[in-house]
Amino acid sequence: MKTSTKLVLATALLGTLGLGVLAKSVYANQSNPDAAIVTSPKFQIAEAWDDDDVKERQEAEKVQKLAKITPQQAQKAAEDHLKGKAKEVELENDNGNLVYEVTIGHIEVAVDAGNAKILYTEKIGEEYDDATEAARPRSSIQVPRTAN
Repeated sequence: MKTSTKLVLATALLGTLGLGVLAKSVYANQSNPDAAIVTSPKFQIAEAWDDDDVKERQEAEKVQKLAKITPQQAQKAAEDHLKGKAKEVELENDNGNLVYEVTIGHIEVAVDAGNAKILYTEKIGEEYDDATEAARPRSSIQVPRTAN
């Protein structure tokens, strides 16, 4: 192969790699999480996920301000109740009730985010009918509905 052909191929390869690295670094260093460089379907999917993540973060920040106990207090209440070690603690808007869902083994414990009382426990993945759901105790903190 001629030297000039090798030089052209090497330049083309380096240019392609350089543009890829540049595009990746620009995308990774954006200060606005809502914005994305849309250059392929892959990035369009990532942008949609970012929008959902932003909405979830905004909802989490809104309900976090309403909680009167910390995740650590909810975890301790659940661990004391079930005599186990928590794997996960999440603050949730459960049909208008603000609760910490604490996972211990294969059980979720709903802890009132206002006073750390145990509201109910349920097996993960088990389905409950509407009557059972409606009969559950309500949290001391109700999350106001917002217009979408």
